[in-house]
Amino acid sequence: MALVKPPPGAISLAYSTSGLAVFLPALGGGLAIAIRRRAPMTALALMAVSVAVSAGAGVSPVLDPFVAIPVYQVASTYERRRSLLALAMAVALFLGTSLIRSIAVHRGNLETLAFVAAVAAWFVGDSVRVRRTYVSGLAEQAAQRQREEVERAQRSVAEERLQIARELHDVVAHSLSVIAVQSGVGRHVIDSQPQEAKRALAAVEATSRSALDELRRMLGVLRRHDGQPASLAPAPGVGALGPLVEQVRMAGYTVDLVICSNAVGTLSPSVELSIYRIIQEALTNVVKHAGPARVHVEIRDDGDALLLEVTDNGRGLAGMPTDALNGNGTGTHHGIVGMRERVALYGGSLSVGARPEGGFLVSARFPFDALAAS
Repeated sequence: MALVKPPPGAISLAYSTSGLAVFLPALGGGLAIAIRRRAPMTALALMAVSVAVSAGAGVSPVLDPFVAIPVYQVASTYERRRSLLALAMAVALFLGTSLIRSIAVHRGNLETLAFVAAVAAWFVGDSVRVRRTYVSGLAEQAAQRQREEVERAQRSVAEERLQIARELHDVVAHSLSVIAVQSGVGRHVIDSQPQEAKRALAAVEATSRSALDELRRMLGVLRRHDGQPASLAPAPGVGALGPLVEQVRMAGYTVDLVICSNAVGTLSPSVELSIYRIIQEALTNVVKHAGPARVHVEIRDDGDALLLEVTDNGRGLAGMPTDALNGNGTGTHHGIVGMRERVALYGGSLSVGARPEGGFLVSARFPFDALAAS
């Protein structure tokens, strides 16, 4: 029997074809693993093509278990609906390759192991994604709480600065106004009326001491260390209106003080401080702008509100700076703005302006409901 000799090159061609059938799927699988982080879906598709080519060429299913790597990456990167599609694609791939290899000699337990590995990789990847989302949510909540704490601290600082600015303005403006008036009086009468000059200097001294005490009280609060209570005098209230009015009287003004309210004595310290500061600012404006005038200060109950009025018969708007009031009666100077802010804290209203009969009016209305809640 004669042996048939294969044509030259047939053996080398077979070896070459078999080598390409192994090399190309392996190259595709390696590339898929390399790009899995940057392009998980592309990596899975490339791995699926490599496994399909390997199955079609009848190569052993050594590459099949590596499908689990891009499956895990897809499941840990994308939301569940999209990653389930990737898992379905992997399952379809294994069913297809199993059908192709059902007539091949390389079919064995490795395919089943690869299928289980892919499904397990999806569950692990999905769990990792859920965990990352949870941790990211916690981190975002912590960052949000930190931002809110910073905003609260900034608001607190702004409110404290505004409060300090109001207090400093009220104390300094009133005291310096009285001192300026009394100093001027003393300078003009020191030769002709020594007793009057002496009285004016005494008023300057008393006003200066009062202002220094108030400034020390505020500076004591600012310089206080945590855990070390400051030794401070109580904030001025309705009970301190008498000395305040007396200061203005010593500046040469006639001031009447009338308090006719059942609420006085039951008000909180913060409300009494606001009342005191509003009257103080109104009297300061009288000293600065009204000229020789008679002043009437009254606190009384008015229906469902506490009414505070300071009126004078001075020069009215003629004595005020041109930009002190807008056309709608809204104050633009710090003093009027501060009075309006103090009243607004308790849901009240402030009215300032010239009186028809001459002079100026400052009227603040505090609702009793808001005062009771303060």
